[in-house]
Amino acid sequence: MNSQYRKSLPGTALDYFDTRAAVDAIQPGAYDKLPYTSRVLAENLVRRCDPATLTASLNQFIERRRDLDFPWFPARVVCHDILGQTALVDLAGLRDAIADQGGDPALVNPVVPTQLIVDHSLAVEAGGFDPDAFDKNRAIEDRRNEDRFHFINWTKKAFKNVDVIPPGNGIMHQINLEKMSPVVQVRDGVAFADTCVGTDSHTPMVDALGVISVGVGGLEAESVMLGRASWMRLPDITGVELTGRLRPGITSTDMVLALTQFLRRERVVGAYLEFFGEGANALTIGDRATISNMTPEYGATAAMFYIDQQTIDYLRLTGREDEQVKLVEQFAKHTGLWADSLTSAEYERVLSFDLSSVARSLAGPSNPHALLPTAELAARGISGVVENQPGKMPDGAVIIAAITSCTNTSNPRNMIA
Repeated sequence: MNSQYRKSLPGTALDYFDTRAAVDAIQPGAYDKLPYTSRVLAENLVRRCDPATLTASLNQFIERRRDLDFPWFPARVVCHDILGQTALVDLAGLRDAIADQGGDPALVNPVVPTQLIVDHSLAVEAGGFDPDAFDKNRAIEDRRNEDRFHFINWTKKAFKNVDVIPPGNGIMHQINLEKMSPVVQVRDGVAFADTCVGTDSHTPMVDALGVISVGVGGLEAESVMLGRASWMRLPDITGVELTGRLRPGITSTDMVLALTQFLRRERVVGAYLEFFGEGANALTIGDRATISNMTPEYGATAAMFYIDQQTIDYLRLTGREDEQVKLVEQFAKHTGLWADSLTSAEYERVLSFDLSSVARSLAGPSNPHALLPTAELAARGISGVVENQPGKMPDGAVIIAAITSCTNTSNPRNMIA
């Protein structure tokens, strides 16, 4: 950790790194023009990168250049049991090798806090009509994965910096959003923005909280676990202005399917999207998380929302400690990560989408961009009045399906609907 630009964070006993001072020292007034993503990544550099390369790296953000790689040190790693277990097996093997050479195997641990969430091995064998379905399915899961779960439980005790969430607690992205992300980290007396990499393509779901969180492969996650930087160049940071509001009866699924169609058409592959505007301000964190979760479906790398009062309300709703919630608000407002501080942010490209234009529709799962408006179902012969015809369900029939998509888990309204 560096020492230059380290200052006291007003209203707390903590320090922070004054990224605004570092950026404006190079070009006065430049910090106010930076997008949210650039501000977070720039703070990471001011705090962690080699001081000899700091100015050159910050210039990439200020001048919107892409001719230099710079390091990013994610604050934590989130893994599901399949890829996370593989990484920990590698570390266990490294321990064996150290022991064979006469060293202390207990010294081999992840350097970066690692959260392993067991959620990728449950299969629905007993239907929801069975009142004991959950217990039966969990028992089958434990029996089929006995050896794997034994190893995972061992890692929880054997390794430092590893936190294991056992099976039966939910989907990793839901847990990351509701429990695991502090939004603002505190380490060695310093407060800084939470960031993470995860071994699943839908890891960006927690971008809804203003946390840069991207999906990576197992090898890259393992490298980050061991404290190595993830090297990158300035990404394409695209602003997406959301105008209007969703009409009554329109779900966040309708919204995200329409947005996916729009963003695929606009070709945002690999981009870091930042959603802002009156429409974004009015969306709940649950609705924002639905948009962020679908990041891989429209091909982007991240789908960020600014920190604002909706974020604070959500942290309280999900049981975060009062002191932590207060810290998030103080830190965001003081460091320019609060929504009101980003009205002057400049983007190389800005898209606009009107939420009031969203209609109820069907789509997917393999083609989420191919929308089918429900208003056209009868005209296309998909629906209509059916009176007890063999092989067809009568008009008004209701089908209840087990939807396992993590896109819905952020949103209780969606789950119930």
